Amino acid sequence: MKKILIIHHGTGLGGGLIALLGIIDELKEKFEVEVFAVFDSVAVDYLKDKGIKVIVSKSKFYKKHYSLFVHSDASYFNVIEGLLNLKSLITFLLSKYYFSVKELRLFSKNKDLIYLNSTFLSDWAYAAKKLNIKTLIHVREPLSYGKTKIRYNIIRNTIKKNCDQIVAITKDNANRVNLFYKTEIIYDPVVLNRRDEKLDILIDNNTKYFIYLGGEYRIKGFEQLVNSLPFIDENIKIFFLGGKVIYSSNFIKQLLRRIFDPYFNRIKDLKIKLNASDKIIDIGMTDNVFYFYKKSIALICPFSKPHAALPILEAFSLKVPVIASDVVGMAEFVNENNGLTFLNGNSQSLAYQINQMAKMPRELYDNLVFGSYETYSVLRKKQRSITFIINELLHEFY
Repeated sequence: MKKILIIHHGTGLGGGLIALLGIIDELKEKFEVEVFAVFDSVAVDYLKDKGIKVIVSKSKFYKKHYSLFVHSDASYFNVIEGLLNLKSLITFLLSKYYFSVKELRLFSKNKDLIYLNSTFLSDWAYAAKKLNIKTLIHVREPLSYGKTKIRYNIIRNTIKKNCDQIVAITKDNANRVNLFYKTEIIYDPVVLNRRDEKLDILIDNNTKYFIYLGGEYRIKGFEQLVNSLPFIDENIKIFFLGGKVIYSSNFIKQLLRRIFDPYFNRIKDLKIKLNASDKIIDIGMTDNVFYFYKKSIALICPFSKPHAALPILEAFSLKVPVIASDVVGMAEFVNENNGLTFLNGNSQSLAYQINQMAKMPRELYDNLVFGSYETYSVLRKKQRSITFIINELLHEFY
């Protein structure tokens, strides 16, 4: 049986990690799968809790100095991020040409394929190439061109020279990397396991429920959602799922944030407004998201930056329409047949579409319900499986 080593950055609980579980479940039917995590975090604990074998880097370099070389349009840029990016570029190059090779020599013995689960782990592709191991990279992020294209070209050229196969989770992500001769578009899997338990939550038949899963994260549209609340009709409630933004308690870091990060100065007020609103049912972090999908008439995805969201596919699989911002790439999923879109940056536009969905005539709403599942079915039919792609890459068919 062929052996796959999945390299995961090991940070964050979100759609990408959930999708990884689904990918591992698929791959385990054909291959021996092991996960190597660059960082130790709650993401590693989550994977282990699901029965996944995870090895964590013990290198002092990765524990104390290394930071991911993130260059994505699904992020915001300010002075602090600029300084952090300079550091991450330096550690990216150190990792690429020395430390990743050293680490992989320890953990890649007898492995047939290195599976990089993020665009920003491309430094590890160089090491895999040097050790003569086939490499697949999963483009989960909308790679940014930037003003000078310097960082873009560093990442893209590393992928071009060292990765044998690219899997992109959207057409937009694939277009940005622009290496179509070795790129396959495969949408993330919908993972049901242990995410659909019945809960004892009182539901009012006269209330229209919606679901939002972005927590307090700016790119997920937290600010737009909070600012839309005063304009939302009285008979509407929103299940608020997701994590809290927690900044460092270090005085110097907080001072720098206060000076250079405008969002830092707004998020305290946004949290207060959220907690004071009678439109919000604050659920917080939970794995049991499918219960809330089924109680909701629509999913709210108010992304403020280009984004691909597993929740959209999850909602469509359950015949739940979506309200989304008109960010770049969103038309690939959400259109007039399966949901509503609003003008990004305009919270009143978001509130208007929420209200429209809540009072939509039954026939029109049923059309969106039908269209949501039809969209999901079409997206699934168009793609090959990751297992098929890896089989092909490893010449396992013959």
